[in-house]
Amino acid sequence: MSGRYILGVDLGTSSIKASVLDLETRSIINDSVPLEVSCPDSFSAEQNPQDWWQGFVDLMHKLAYKLGNLKEIQAVGLSGQMLGLVLMDKGGNPVRPCLIWCDQRSHRENEEIKSKLGLEKVVRLTANTPLPGYWLPKILWLRKHEPESLKHTSKFLLPKDFLRFKLTGAYATDVSDASGTLLFDVQNRCWSKEILSIFSIDESLLPQAVESTTITGQITQKAALETGLPEGIPVVGGGGDQSSGGIGLGVIRDGIISCVLGTSGVVMAKTDDVKLDFENRGLHSFCYSIPGKWFLMGCTLAAGGSYRWLREALSIIKPDLSFSEMNKLAESVPAGSEGLLFLPYLIGERTPHSDPMARGVFVGLSYRHTTAHIVRSVIEGVAFSQKDSVEILKSFSLTGETLVLSGGAARSPLWCQILADVIGITTQTTNIEDPASSGAAFIAGVGSGAFGSFEEVCDLFIKRLQSFEPSLEMVEGYGERYFVYKRVYHSLKEVFPLLQI
Repeated sequence: MSGRYILGVDLGTSSIKASVLDLETRSIINDSVPLEVSCPDSFSAEQNPQDWWQGFVDLMHKLAYKLGNLKEIQAVGLSGQMLGLVLMDKGGNPVRPCLIWCDQRSHRENEEIKSKLGLEKVVRLTANTPLPGYWLPKILWLRKHEPESLKHTSKFLLPKDFLRFKLTGAYATDVSDASGTLLFDVQNRCWSKEILSIFSIDESLLPQAVESTTITGQITQKAALETGLPEGIPVVGGGGDQSSGGIGLGVIRDGIISCVLGTSGVVMAKTDDVKLDFENRGLHSFCYSIPGKWFLMGCTLAAGGSYRWLREALSIIKPDLSFSEMNKLAESVPAGSEGLLFLPYLIGERTPHSDPMARGVFVGLSYRHTTAHIVRSVIEGVAFSQKDSVEILKSFSLTGETLVLSGGAARSPLWCQILADVIGITTQTTNIEDPASSGAAFIAGVGSGAFGSFEEVCDLFIKRLQSFEPSLEMVEGYGERYFVYKRVYHSLKEVFPLLQI
């Protein structure tokens, strides 16, 4: 197959990103285009799929400027935010804005699912506990509140697969992304006929589900004219952002746990079989983008999102406040923030509480606390939330020697060291700027035959950078703070619903 480059694209929440593998120099070229999110109320989060496509087209134009043209791209891999529900009409157009991953409006329908089937049966059928973000509760919500939208729907798609449709005309998804619908038999890697029957969902509405390395179609003439991509090159299945991100960070061998701190915070580890959790802790047990493998992950809904929220809140005082300035403020405060704790539950929480009613909390404020204390407490609160997920992984014997960190936090030695000290594990950074789009490119490389295995492509392109070792003294001190952190949520659990407006 001719061509110098392989393209991976990740459709994120706040931006759409690209990673281009240069097969000659073994380097990665990155670029991105920002996206907007609409939040009509405190439970809702939506995006317009047409904005995604425009962002994709703009991104291709930026890449063409960097590369000279896109003619030497030989394959495309897609990654994207998981769980989002796109409704497509018969003409191939979106019926309404996408209900994205953090949309919580279907929390009542989520409880109805658990009540109707029982938690154990849902887990046995889908390997996952019901969460408002999944497709099934969203579909039930639409039945109640927007039946006309469903009436005009001929196909359901996940976010990245809307791009696939625009590029190839194919209605397809991959098994990792399909795992986040609550309609998928994760253990057998196929749609669950029993779940579809129980909730009267027509299987013809669902896209074809394939392994991540499968070629799902080729760039059409129309898409080539719009984007500049070569007509006829293959578009590979790809993966949901966390599955692609795991590949992009080299989580292909045992002993590695990844932590990606973007808007959300996700901790994940590869498994050789399906792991089932019956304790309603908001875990995800999904098919991995490596055929025959699975992964287990926990998710904090507002991890980096909490830090960005704080910067926006402080911008009234200092409009040009940067994250690096915030980090310097946090460095001036001792570990533990002198008794101040923060719970990063700004839009509810998924792991370990599975509680859409939970909200962000500062606990322990006193006259001695300054803005610097508040900043550091947010960093520490996010780190505690990641430890929650790591501790659950340990309960499944998924222990790691290394935590590979990515996202904005990976660029801050302070964040890296706090995570190492809170979680008690060596934390490493890599040269990978965007794991999901890089992982999508790695998957495309394997699926198109440019590489013989994931081990080959990961070893060629991933380079380990800094390592941060945990301090025994800090681990012990943060362990005491973590004990208090966990108690705060349980103390306020009954209060949170009373605060909803």
